[in-house]
Order: sequence, then structure tokens, then C-alpha cells
Amino acid sequence: MRFLLRSTLRVLTLAFFGVAFSNMLFAETPTPPPAKDAPEGFVSLFDGKSLDGWKGSEKFWSVENGCITGKSSEETPVPYSAFLVWQGEPVGDFTLIADFCITSGNSGIEYRAWSDPAREFGLNGYQADICPGDIMGILYGEALGEIVAQRGEAARFDKDGKKTIQKFGDAQEIAKSINMNGWNTYRIEARGNKFVEYINGVKTSELVDERDVSPTKGTFGLQIHPGPPMFVQYKNIFLKKD
Repeated sequence: MRFLLRSTLRVLTLAFFGVAFSNMLFAETPTPPPAKDAPEGFVSLFDGKSLDGWKGSEKFWSVENGCITGKSSEETPVPYSAFLVWQGEPVGDFTLIADFCITSGNSGIEYRAWSDPAREFGLNGYQADICPGDIMGILYGEALGEIVAQRGEAARFDKDGKKTIQKFGDAQEIAKSINMNGWNTYRIEARGNKFVEYINGVKTSELVDERDVSPTKGTFGLQIHPGPPMFVQYKNIFLKKD
């Protein structure tokens, strides 16, 4: 009888803490913004319920609560930088708008991107970085120079690959406009060899790239990054081709 009582109490205790832990995780996941109609001149790249039009590993990508969701765990680690890849035709000049939220790990929006055959669902290209802290809003280049422009910087590559930097803003001041652990909106503009990134309407980074390696068109990808377990969501993804 005493053993039965102890076993019952143990089951009830585990059930209580299991529910509490589940509720804690739910409470820590910010509520997504409502679904939006595409702005005038834009088309939606996500239907809010499926991954139609995208391709990536089902181990890491799904749709949850009306959001494209990328997540890894200790049991399902990410072996290398990989992407959920948009399956539309390559795009040259464009404006891309996307709501995003990251609660752990590192992600980003790849653009003017091309396939990397050395990695399944691998891409190279420019990237609007998404990672809470100092690198949120930087302009990264996979196979294009790694960290190209920090937050608050305008970078330029000349034809010989020489890079110059001009500061247009203070990184910490710009960070005040970003909800590091909640929902934000990226706006990425590509016109010729000029690329500008904004978060919540505030410019975060810029690049003019005169190198021959600068791609004139490409696809889009949402990044899943190796390292500690991560959780990122995207919603309301709209594209306007120019």
C-alpha cells in the first residue's frame, strides 16, 4: 500500500511538472502577428498552412500555429548551415518583407542565392542575419565575404574586391528598435548591385557590391543553423519583383 501511494504521488508529481513545463514553453513562445494581405504590388510566398512552394528537410521545417517553423534539438542537431529553399524562378531586383521571431539559436534570410551542391539544401548568397544580440540585422555573405556589414554600416566592394566601410548609425541605438526575443519585420531591398536591409522600418545594414562574383539574381532561403537547439518562425512573407 505504501509503495502504491509513493508510485501514485510520483506519477502525479511528474504529470504536474510536465504540464507546468509545457505551459512554460508555450508562454515563452511569443504570439505570432495576425495574417496579413499582400501589400499592393506584392505576392505572398507562404499560404499560412503548408510549405507549398518551399523545399527543405522535414526533420527541421514544418508549419506550426500558422508560421513556417524551423527547430532543432539535442536529439536532432543541425549538421551544417541549411535552408528551407523557395522554389520559384530566380529573382533579380526585388523587395522582400517577412515577419520573423527567434527565441533561440541563429537564422537568417538568404537572397540572391544559388545552390551549394556540397550541402543538401545548402545555399550561398547574401543573408539578412537573424540572431538575438549584436549580429541581429547584419549583412552576411555565404561564399561572398562572411560578415560584410555590421549593424549600422554601409559596405562597398570595388571591382578588385577591396572593401570600405562607412557608418550611418550606432549599432546599439538601432538595436533599440528591435525586439530581440519577439516578432519583428524584415524588409530587404535589392536594386542592381545595391542591397539594403531594414528591421521594423529602421535601416540596419547596406552593401554596394561591384565584384564580378556578385550574383545578379537568385532564390530565397530561410536558414537553420548548426549549434545549440534553435527555434525560429516566419510569417507574412511577401515579394515584389522590380
